[in-house]
Amino acid sequence: MKQKNSFHLNTGGLISDLFSGIDPSVVDDNEYLQRIQENCQRQQNPFSCYLTLLLGEKPKVVWRHNTAAHFGLMNMQFEDIFTLVHPAWLFSYISYARAMYKLAAVYPELVNTEGASAASLIPMRHRSGKYYWYHQVSIRAAHDRGRLAAHLNYYHQSVEYGNQLPSMPKLTTKGMINPTMMAALKKEAENLAGPFMAEFLSDCQVKFMLEYRKLIHRNGGRKVSQGAILEQIPQLVNIENLNKYKQRVRLSARDYFKHPLIDSAYSLAKLLNQYYPLADEEIR
Repeated sequence: MKQKNSFHLNTGGLISDLFSGIDPSVVDDNEYLQRIQENCQRQQNPFSCYLTLLLGEKPKVVWRHNTAAHFGLMNMQFEDIFTLVHPAWLFSYISYARAMYKLAAVYPELVNTEGASAASLIPMRHRSGKYYWYHQVSIRAAHDRGRLAAHLNYYHQSVEYGNQLPSMPKLTTKGMINPTMMAALKKEAENLAGPFMAEFLSDCQVKFMLEYRKLIHRNGGRKVSQGAILEQIPQLVNIENLNKYKQRVRLSARDYFKHPLIDSAYSLAKLLNQYYPLADEEIR
């Protein structure tokens, strides 16, 4: 079984290069931000918590509500978010965050529309020590000279980790999925499936899975026969090593995710096609 890589956390780098020069006073005086924060406080939903993140060279949390009840952090900071995400999903969380921040800089006119948001499903560590799936919705809260300056993160606790799997994050404008930004995000995500698996699989296993998941997609998500695998990707496998590939992938995936729905090469392939969907040209 492959020794897991240590994913390098460059949390400040997610934002600093793209949002340098943000004026904090723009956020402090923003009426829209004040309004949505007051709305969050009035809801008093015990299953939800919130924080406002100020972007810039040194990103920081400037407001938080109910985070102690969920994460045990009264004074939750930007860096704390990454320590709460389940280790097996940290690469994806950071990679998707980087991609979405990049798109926020490319499409400021779409991001700065009132009601624009980014939504993800992520497993986070509850103050009880257990991991729960949380719906994270990031709402544009302020802008500075046309650029995104702050967003409010809404976290809603869902089921305990192990009861579901995430789909690709969604980018919306005025409450509707934005096709322009989703197409751009999909292109950003195309190259993430390989590095995502490289955290727990060997190079040859990653190559196998990238081809195997295409076969699963072409077959409508259903399993494919051993003969079909041998026929369509003979450059990677033969009858002697196919079962070894699948067995090693199964063991590595089970050990890495510790999730009952990811316990085979087939279930991992289905996850990839749901979380890092294939582009049309890759499917052929």
